[in-house]
Amino acid sequence: MESNILQLLLESLKTTGLLIWYTLWAFILGYILSSAIQTLVTREQMSNLLGKTGIKQMSLAGFFGFISSSCSFASLAATRSVMVKGAHPKNAISFLIATTNLIIETGIVLWLLVGWKFVLANFALGFIMISYAYLLYRFFISKKVALAGKEHAEKLEAEELKHPSPEGMKWYEKLVSKEGIKIISFKFLGEWKMAYKEVLIGFTIAGIVSAFVPDSFWNSVFIESGAETQSFLAIVEHALVAPILAVFTFVGSLGNIPLAAILWSKNASFAGVMAFLGADLVAATVIYLNAKYYGWKFTIYMSLLLYVCMVAAGITVHYLFAVFNAIPTARPESLQNMLSFDTNSHTFYLNIIFGIIGIVLLIVRWRFIQKAK
Repeated sequence: MESNILQLLLESLKTTGLLIWYTLWAFILGYILSSAIQTLVTREQMSNLLGKTGIKQMSLAGFFGFISSSCSFASLAATRSVMVKGAHPKNAISFLIATTNLIIETGIVLWLLVGWKFVLANFALGFIMISYAYLLYRFFISKKVALAGKEHAEKLEAEELKHPSPEGMKWYEKLVSKEGIKIISFKFLGEWKMAYKEVLIGFTIAGIVSAFVPDSFWNSVFIESGAETQSFLAIVEHALVAPILAVFTFVGSLGNIPLAAILWSKNASFAGVMAFLGADLVAATVIYLNAKYYGWKFTIYMSLLLYVCMVAAGITVHYLFAVFNAIPTARPESLQNMLSFDTNSHTFYLNIIFGIIGIVLLIVRWRFIQKAK
């Protein structure tokens, strides 16, 4: 009994380590992008593009989110930057969804684990979630709540912002200027300080859940999971339950992929898996970080909005693919076979590349501090 528990503990630690390794480069990339947004983009520029609401602004927010893609933990800081810089909260939410669902690296991993159809479905999920969020926003978040959330984010950023962005320069001038690089390096470390505890705790819990929760549990929570053809009620139940499970896995968008693949291997419906892939935005760690950024009231309403959108989008994608008889049928193996330390993988090389960039930024910051003494 004791040896079995010890084996499970070692397995959970291994899984935690592999999840961190799998997502490390995306964290570094996300925090660099967040730091760059805060430094290079002025409030006036962002306000002119995303300060108002409309189809054009929604599309731009989605595009900016796509080019700023990172894992969900890092995208939270980037979204706060966009909102504080002057974006309407509705556009900021669209940006947030895009940064976590319209992700190139997620598409690559999905393709490797469960096939290309999931890649198309995940991108469709992101676009549909953005559309639903735009339509339903006013039913969940009042102007008063939105203003309070934005003011909370501005106050928090003002407290952290000891090094304001240099004014009177073009964005590319800031990028190559000594002062611009200095500010990015300071903000880069600041973003890590904001989230590293929650990230480590979340990934540790994810490892424990993956090791200690038996396969039978995942099967029991999804009705008709073993049926060849699942009813509409089962499809809806899967889409409703999957995001709730994601709350307790505590992982972000990249970490959710192997867990979503597990659900697929345990006969969860396509709708349930898709809703789960969108549910990194309601993971407990994500909600906690958002509460630090915007306050609890705005965070609760935003999380409810996102939950409704991911459930509805998951069901929509399911039946959209069903119309074209495109729902995948192949099922993957265990999580242990999906995560591995491979020195000849894109993860290995990306971790080295972005690890070096991160170290360089920390060295730059240290040198500026030494010169200031």
